[in-house]
Amino acid sequence: MTCENTCEDAVRDLAPCGLSCARCLAFVGGPVQEHAAALLDALTNFERHAGRFAAFDPVFAHYGEFQALAGWFAKGRCRGCRSGECLHGGCRVGACARERGVDFCFRCADFPCADSGLEEPLRARWIAMNRAMAEKGPENFHRESLTKPRY
Repeated sequence: MTCENTCEDAVRDLAPCGLSCARCLAFVGGPVQEHAAALLDALTNFERHAGRFAAFDPVFAHYGEFQALAGWFAKGRCRGCRSGECLHGGCRVGACARERGVDFCFRCADFPCADSGLEEPLRARWIAMNRAMAEKGPENFHRESLTKPRY
């Protein structure tokens, strides 16, 4: 069973497990990518001055590490679980949902199964998120997920 047109946004933004792909730190076009790119743009050429700033505060001695991490975030590396390009390549949930023809795990007759490949505490979170979607509906769960921290 899959969503009708009323939950297109939920299917686009949420993985079958219930995690928000759209708000993931690696999601192409997501807020983390956009903010990291904007931050790096605002700091263009700062690396030339970071050493001087380290005299005021030693944290600036680590600017190169910050720049490398922000650069990783700014690239965006994942288009989400449903794209087949998930950053978590070993996760079995997306493939299982496709094989069973469901858009979210809670719609599967075998949910919660023992073969998700998820370890605790993510397994417990997967069960809780899918039960919440079953109770509230994917649209409401998705809407609520937009106002909660991703991590």
